[in-house]
Amino acid sequence: MLTAFASTGTSVIWNGLPFIGKRDFGFSEKETLSLFLLVGVVYVLGALCSGKITRWLQTIISTRAIIGVLLLAQTIACSMPLFFEGAWVVWCAGGVAGACSSVIWPIVESYLVSGRHGKEMRRVIGWWNIVWMSSVAAVMFGMAPMMQDHATMVIVVLGAMNIVAMCALPWYGKNPSSHDEEQILEHVPANYRSLLLGARIILPLSYVMNGVLSPLLPFIVSGLDVPIFWQTPLVGAWMVSRVGITAIMGQFSGWHGRWSLLWGALLVMTIGFACVLSASNVTVLLLGLILFGVGAGVTYYAGLYYAMSVGKAEVDAGGTHEALIGGGYMVGPIVGLATIQMSNETQLQSFQPIIIVILVLLMLTIAALGLFTRKAR
Repeated sequence: MLTAFASTGTSVIWNGLPFIGKRDFGFSEKETLSLFLLVGVVYVLGALCSGKITRWLQTIISTRAIIGVLLLAQTIACSMPLFFEGAWVVWCAGGVAGACSSVIWPIVESYLVSGRHGKEMRRVIGWWNIVWMSSVAAVMFGMAPMMQDHATMVIVVLGAMNIVAMCALPWYGKNPSSHDEEQILEHVPANYRSLLLGARIILPLSYVMNGVLSPLLPFIVSGLDVPIFWQTPLVGAWMVSRVGITAIMGQFSGWHGRWSLLWGALLVMTIGFACVLSASNVTVLLLGLILFGVGAGVTYYAGLYYAMSVGKAEVDAGGTHEALIGGGYMVGPIVGLATIQMSNETQLQSFQPIIIVILVLLMLTIAALGLFTRKAR
């Protein structure tokens, strides 16, 4: 329950704010990319420090209470559109929600897998992925009726969802369960460490691509003359396909320990990304979004599974996982802003510079993944 409702905030932060900024405040691409950069910076810093923050606060309150405090902070920030007007509300809500989320999710991930190993860990991560990814996708569809006249109120609804999420806290233990060291040795093969490195090479790239696409998708769909009502549901297609692939992965263990899974995810994700940026019609855009969602879903699932297996289900392991996600989100806006700056325009006139940067990052990723694969053999 907590994951389902708190994930709505994640969706609005990373996928809804560009549409809200563009619709209610006339954000340009430069302003939208700058907003994403802010959220990315606070998310990375928060995630990297999540373990230290948690351990420090545990001397005062329980881990469960930490989650409650962070959800309450998000609620307060998201209620500001009810009392204030102006674009600064979007910036403030995005920054606060990004910072709080960066600590909440490593803690929740620790609760999720502590005391679980092997197939049981894979299964519970699978169900958890289905829940949060479904919530994220549902928000993109649910936002549609409000986008025409009340886009900013989506932020307020996010705050209400955080209150509902807090209602699940009584079912949480005061602290995560203990993680049996002997079980770790039994269920974590030696090659998991190299596979974790491989997954952590691809994971940031997937979010670099996502970080590039999310601020630009409002402009891409507008360029294809998609009606406002259908814009966020169309973009939500990649989130739906991500749910589908994680549901499949959660039921089968055949992908454990296989490098081919990571290579396949990288290929499919790249093809999808290229289709989205080059889309000349809605069909190509939809196909690209679906393929991108499949590749991103596989990458996320594998990255989290190997991270929590090798990292002994600790908050720090989840924090590193989330920091890589935030880092990927940061690079995308930086690339977009640099492109605008070099072109001396307020908007992107061509995706060519972005494509060149992504190709360079892709080649570096392929080289690094190839090196890790070769060493593992």
